[in-house]
Amino acid sequence: MPLALSEISRLASEIFLSSLLIAVMMGSLILSGCLYMGRDFVTTPVRSIENNVTTQREIFSYFGEPIRKGLENGYETWTYSYQYYELAQLRDSKELYVVFNKDNTVRSYSFSAK
Repeated sequence: MPLALSEISRLASEIFLSSLLIAVMMGSLILSGCLYMGRDFVTTPVRSIENNVTTQREIFSYFGEPIRKGLENGYETWTYSYQYYELAQLRDSKELYVVFNKDNTVRSYSFSAK
């Protein structure tokens, strides 16, 4: 069934408006020159994490809600991640990856930062 001229016109308008919105958002990003990904977190408590001692509750109190939760070989994992770009250059980056034992203590963790 062929589309009516009014329907074609409406679809063209929606496509145009969507494209315009994307262009405005990209322009704003380019003009601002800054892009944040993830959620910033303090790194000082990383030094106090101890395998088989530090609890999941303590990790939460140090760093808050993780940006991502998952499973690794049946063990719960939490990821904290943050990146800051300025004029398309990575200026700051940090990631904390924590694996928990079944008793909710830290099994292992890794931390990296730029």
